[in-house]
Amino acid sequence: MVGGDTLPPGNKFRMSGKTPQATGAALQLALLLLLAVLGLTMACGGETQQVRGQVIEVAARDFAELEILRIRDATGREYRFVTEGFVGFTPSHVREHQLLGQSLLVTYEKRGNELVAVALSD
Repeated sequence: MVGGDTLPPGNKFRMSGKTPQATGAALQLALLLLLAVLGLTMACGGETQQVRGQVIEVAARDFAELEILRIRDATGREYRFVTEGFVGFTPSHVREHQLLGQSLLVTYEKRGNELVAVALSD
């Protein structure tokens, strides 16, 4: 042994001078950093864009989620969106926008040939 260190009885191995608690904390920190990087990578998978327009079609997946949303922007261009879950408004709220002629702001990502709405706001 180096420097006259003695090991407790029954201990055959010496760690690198770090306590098991310090090693565990370092491992937890490394795991947290890895998860953070993975989360950011997944979140940045698609570049989000926004468009504001009038609702021209709403199709509900169920009472809480939209399946299809079509809007027309101020230039007359139509956009067709699909969703992958709740996007902030229920289909009935979006239909209310349609009936009252209120515009809707759609945040979306382009994935392949589809526009996927990820958030809606007034």
